[in-house]
Amino acid sequence: MNSSVLIQGAYLHDKLHALKGQRVNILVENGVISQISASPISAPENVKTIEGNDLFVSGGWFDAYSFLPDPGEPWKESLETFCESAAVGGFTEIAALCGTDPLPEKSAVIESLIQKSQAHQVKLHPLGLASELAEGKEMAEVYELSQAGSIGVTDGMVGGATLSLRSRLMQYCQSLNIPYLQMAYNPKLVTNAEVHEGELSVNLGLKGMPTASETVEVLASIEIAKWLDVPVILLGVSSKESVVIIKNAKAAGVRVSAVVPALNLYGTDQLVGEFDSNFKVLPPLRTEEDRKALVQGLVDGVIEGICANHTPEDVENKKLEFNYARFGAATYDAMAHLLLSGKTEEELSAILYSLTHINRKLYGLNVPKIEVGEKVNLTVFQKGNFELDQPKSKAYNVILKGQTLHYRIVETLFNK
Repeated sequence: MNSSVLIQGAYLHDKLHALKGQRVNILVENGVISQISASPISAPENVKTIEGNDLFVSGGWFDAYSFLPDPGEPWKESLETFCESAAVGGFTEIAALCGTDPLPEKSAVIESLIQKSQAHQVKLHPLGLASELAEGKEMAEVYELSQAGSIGVTDGMVGGATLSLRSRLMQYCQSLNIPYLQMAYNPKLVTNAEVHEGELSVNLGLKGMPTASETVEVLASIEIAKWLDVPVILLGVSSKESVVIIKNAKAAGVRVSAVVPALNLYGTDQLVGEFDSNFKVLPPLRTEEDRKALVQGLVDGVIEGICANHTPEDVENKKLEFNYARFGAATYDAMAHLLLSGKTEEELSAILYSLTHINRKLYGLNVPKIEVGEKVNLTVFQKGNFELDQPKSKAYNVILKGQTLHYRIVETLFNK
């Protein structure tokens, strides 16, 4: 980026910055922060000014996990629209599992994704498959994937590896200094489950996912990590019980981290309403008690990471009877609202710290600094009332379309 941009009168959200909580002015010239001050800045000619009421700025947001069905099914979401909607969601960088045909289990796929993504505003950090065909039976070419540029390996939001393979993956990934992300869900405990097991599942006559289908995997991964003294990242934590288990494990010195999807910080299974398949997601939306525990878990540092869990689907796979609809929600376009609406200042601080700092640290990446002389990596957002009318994502299952959002992303500024 070569143009000059002046962010004017925005409240700085960075709990480690000397100007935290203050209204600041930030001048960016040729992709580098040239001035930052609580006092007015004399801007050069032809500067683009970003200003407005209830304006905020933070470091650029990092998405800890999302899924892109391209290459393979670009009609659901292409790399281009994926990156565009991620930017609208406030992200400057994203860790994503990409591809259905071919799957991201070969180094050539990772290299191709890195090359193709360079033309887009958002920086894509590809994830590789942990197991062959994501079946959880045999280890994928993890070393080759890491050498090609994969920043971590996972099988995504599906039932994970066998315990034997999981133990080998944890040890091998530690030796390579890359994270292994294990989904906290066992689909075999209750087959063909669709929503959280509770009052809603009973009322709608749907097969429910018990909390136990999550906690058995959380406990298994923790026990392996404890036994081998290796780290593990639990992907898709969604229940109060899991938060308690993880808190106790951390207190005992187990190297376990957890990532929660943004949608689970926002809503409950009641969003399913009368069979709204756009809220048929993995992990499932659970109760208000679970949602509050997840938010508090972030505040307390029990849960570290947040992911958008953006999972695009087309009309053929979503506009069906609920039982037949695929799991997944396209969340990027409504991300600021999902994460920030209705949160206290303490909760906002924890969420933004996760998005800007902790998510990157989970992958061993450097955290961008909001300082003079640093390359710009910022997210500017605003509080108010905004309509989500024209999402950037081409997915059918974009949530909250046509609804009023209370936060929106004004702009992302990123110099790769």
